[in-house]
Amino acid sequence: MTQLCPGFIKDPQILSIEDIRSYEINNVSNGIPLLLLMENAGRAVADAIECKIGDLKNKKIIVYAGKGGNGGDALVASKHLALRGADVTIYLLYDYNLVEHQDTLINLKSLINSKMVKIIHLDDPSQYKPQDADVLIDGILGIGVKGKLREPIASALKAFNSSTGLRVAIDVPTGVDPETGYVAEGSAIADLTVTMHSLKPGLLKEDAKHYVGEILVAEIGLLRDSEIFAGPGDVLFRIPKRPKNAIKGGNGKVLTIGGSYHYFGAPFYASSAALLSGADLSFLASPEKVAYSAAQNNPGIIPFPLDGDYLNKDHIPLLLEEAKRVDVIAIGPGLGSKEETKETVITLVSSLKGKPIVIDADALKALADVDIKLWDDVVLTPHRGEAALLAKREGDPEDLAREISKKYNATVIVKAPIDVICSPNGKCRYNKTGHPAMAVGGTGDVLTGIISGFLARRIALLKDTNALNVVASSAYVSGKAGEMAVKNKGQNITALDVLNNIQNVLKEIDEEYTHGSG
Repeated sequence: MTQLCPGFIKDPQILSIEDIRSYEINNVSNGIPLLLLMENAGRAVADAIECKIGDLKNKKIIVYAGKGGNGGDALVASKHLALRGADVTIYLLYDYNLVEHQDTLINLKSLINSKMVKIIHLDDPSQYKPQDADVLIDGILGIGVKGKLREPIASALKAFNSSTGLRVAIDVPTGVDPETGYVAEGSAIADLTVTMHSLKPGLLKEDAKHYVGEILVAEIGLLRDSEIFAGPGDVLFRIPKRPKNAIKGGNGKVLTIGGSYHYFGAPFYASSAALLSGADLSFLASPEKVAYSAAQNNPGIIPFPLDGDYLNKDHIPLLLEEAKRVDVIAIGPGLGSKEETKETVITLVSSLKGKPIVIDADALKALADVDIKLWDDVVLTPHRGEAALLAKREGDPEDLAREISKKYNATVIVKAPIDVICSPNGKCRYNKTGHPAMAVGGTGDVLTGIISGFLARRIALLKDTNALNVVASSAYVSGKAGEMAVKNKGQNITALDVLNNIQNVLKEIDEEYTHGSG
């Protein structure tokens, strides 16, 4: 990457599209509206063009603008280029009434009502012709590319690629997959790509280099806090939506192993939370009375009754067979601390190598007694006391989370006033949601169920587990559910109150942040 223009990021990070979309919405929740990010992005495009061609006065600039956020960036760039003296013509690919992004629409209205630029919409795509210009701007799709390029995009890009002048792509050349670098037939061929906040993996792929040209990475105002602290964007974009052709079981299956003679509530909370987090099927392997009690209180739970009053080695063959039928296993809530149960936990976990597992509560105490290396798709969920057991020492939650994640080679959340989530590679995220009133029995089991439900959704819908960010998303939802419970009921809440607010939190996030974020 060549870096010649001042004001652009010299050593940019590489982020996935999931990361970018998540952090943008987290940024909104931190008080920075998408409209401001769009303004900063458009200004950065104008800055890059001025850097490359010098004085903009009377320069002829042709802009191709789509109906989403990339089109909005292009409209803002057009405004700033015109303010600097350029002669700007915008080809709006879609009718005004089809513009999807609310911030794009705001910028379009402002330009339509001014005389700064000329705006043209061609009803017939065949009317797009090559141009003799100083600069041409591709602001059609950006990171929103999906498959084959259709009309009017195909004809507009044919004109763009056949024109003379500096060809500039905003964020990603239209037609180039920002994640994989796959190039659709007829994709934009840019001399310069001005991408926002970070590099996208696809821009660096060998197949894409001819289409990307030189890359400049613009700083547009994404706060560091929006990346490190969990937020609503993590929930919106880390946790996949149910597809239109969904079938029962296709959105995730969870097996919770928990419960014992004295502990009925914990496995109920965990199994129920998995369902309320969107998993299609939630199985509960517990002593018979516990399993049936849970199913009576929530008929959505599918009981898998075990003989006896607690988990023991005789259950291992049955559980290993059942584990083959699910996406994620949660183990620990309410198991109790009998030595045979602890030994059974270690044997089970060791026998499930490679399987996504959430290990909580009494199962953590079993881990603390042995030297065991886990794997990427295992999540440990200790509170501060359990973290001290695992690390064999007291300490700061972040220090403990980092140490435990490396020791066990697993993703760890240490539950604290600010939750700390760390992966074995040393990367950590944090969660600030929650309330002191949540320091009651069962709320940790609710979190375990949310984590297992969210993980199951990703796995069932053929995504990587992305455990660090999924756990951050889960902690955010759990904490918000607790806050909502306190708001509605006061500070003497129970785990059931938190459980019953999971769906309300998910609905609120969807309603508040989905509109206009595309």
